[in-house]
Parts: sequence; C-alpha cells; structure tokens
Amino acid sequence: MMSHDVPVLTMSCTFGYRDIVGTVDTTVSPGQIVAVTGSNGAGKSTLVDTVAGELEPLEGTVRVRTSDGAVDPASPEGAGAVLHISEPSFFPDLTIGEHVSLMAHHVGRSEEALLVAVERWDITQLLGSLPSRLSSGQRQRAYLGLQLAQRAAVTTLDEPERHLDAAWIDEVCRRLKERSEDGSAVIVATHAPQIADIADRVIAL
Repeated sequence: MMSHDVPVLTMSCTFGYRDIVGTVDTTVSPGQIVAVTGSNGAGKSTLVDTVAGELEPLEGTVRVRTSDGAVDPASPEGAGAVLHISEPSFFPDLTIGEHVSLMAHHVGRSEEALLVAVERWDITQLLGSLPSRLSSGQRQRAYLGLQLAQRAAVTTLDEPERHLDAAWIDEVCRRLKERSEDGSAVIVATHAPQIADIADRVIAL
C-alpha cells in the first residue's frame, strides 16, 4: 500500500488541445479527491485527459507513482496506473450482463462478486439488455458501475454526473468517497456542486 504522505500524482505542465488552455503545478496524494471546475470550454476535460495520458502536455510533465517508480501515464510503463472514465462506451452487440462477465474476467473477480458491486447502480433489471436499448441515464449508471470495479492508483473522471438526476449524483459522490478511502487519488472534472463539495481541493479553470 502506498503511503498517503507521498504524492501519487505530480503535475507540472501546460495543457491544451490545439490552443494553450492553462497550466497546473500541483501534487495529489493517495486518497485525495480533486475537483476540476469551470465553464464549458475552460479546459476541464482537457486537463483530466492529460492526467490520464490521453493527451500529451504541451509542456512539462505528468507523473504517477507506481511500484516501479514515477511513470508517464501515456507511456507503456504507465499502462493501468490511471483509470480514465469518460463518455460511456460499450460493445454494441453484447448485453450489459455479458459486459459484467467480461469485466469480472478482466479484474480477476467472480461474476457474482461483480454483480453485487454493480447492483449499487440499480442495473440488475438491465442485464439482459443491449446498450442501445437503455436510456442515457441507464447507460451512464451501467458504465460507472462497470468501470469503478477496476482498481488504479489514480482515477480520472470526466463529468460522471452526465445524464443523472440529483439522487444518482449523490450516489456518485458516495462511490467517489469510497474509492478515495480505498486509497485511489480521484481527479474529477465536474459541473455538479455536490461533487465539488466532497472534494479535498478544487482546481477552478
């Protein structure tokens, strides 16, 4: 287990896509929740994509501490260090239940154990459905339930509240707090005041 006294994530970079959006120079410790807020176009998604290794910084570095040392999340050595949760993405020809089976195999858990975990998202009645048959809110809940079954030193999320009502946003807050208590550093781009309220720190863009 990583010491909570030593940062798991170090960001010292200029980030952007085509144009410079901003700079960030900070560290995040295991178990911390950092909310990234700002208006549309402010760079929230760009920042979390950069932390996740989906985008390269325009200048500077992002490093995640692993058992092998500090690694670039965009490098082969950094694979798996960051779990990035963005727009829901499914295999269109597989039911939600088949996605549960695949994820259970991927994370090395029993299908029964994973079903218990995803039931928190009220998707048991959806297991026989194809993703295309679900509402946007149902897809979001199923996707969050599946993705949060994975472990990572750093978890980045891009507007996990999308398509969810206030009660389900509160559930997202509970799950993010639970994840941080398990030791993952959580970086979340959000418009939701409830999510910003549970954060240890807010980066306002």
